[in-house]
Amino acid sequence: MTAPLRTAAETATADLAAAFVRRGTRALAHIAAQLPADRLASAVGAETDTDVLFEALQDAHAIAADLPREPADPLTAALLRGAEMKRALLQAEGGVLSAAELARLLGITTQALGKRRAKHQVFWLEIGDGFVYPAFQVTPEGILPGIRAVLDSFDADLTDAWSRVAFMLTGDARLAGRRPIDVLRAGDIAAITRAARGYGHDGA
Repeated sequence: MTAPLRTAAETATADLAAAFVRRGTRALAHIAAQLPADRLASAVGAETDTDVLFEALQDAHAIAADLPREPADPLTAALLRGAEMKRALLQAEGGVLSAAELARLLGITTQALGKRRAKHQVFWLEIGDGFVYPAFQVTPEGILPGIRAVLDSFDADLTDAWSRVAFMLTGDARLAGRRPIDVLRAGDIAAITRAARGYGHDGA
């Protein structure tokens, strides 16, 4: 049960694209400041945006532009970390399932699955204009026992679906460093719900 490559790529690309645009815009602004006015005018007058870049970047001034070494951009670094985190979560523990795949495994309709998602009875992630469901919560018999109890235990303020999934797949000090998903599979629902109630508090 793995995530469709297009789905995983689209999710990770959203943050990477933002980082690229942020850094690329800064670089282009520096290059533009070094181009002669006639070259800027020629580039701006190009027919398409692609031609604008081609016209500008082939100029000797652009090629020779000495882009300054700047301190690391905290926002760009955060975007890259976020993209890597999302990619890892999408690929972990069997990846993710589409709504149709999970509904078929559970023997229900996608509409019924949507109602479970709305009531926070399953883990889910929003990808673009749709939803996917982490495979770690699925067993041959259905949803892993205890999943709903864990979701019910999270603080009402913890609305970020990525954070809820990250909790399940990250070692937790309250569980002696074990991952919640591993403890839940061992059947200790009480320990997981206690950890979930404290998640997001006191730096957890």
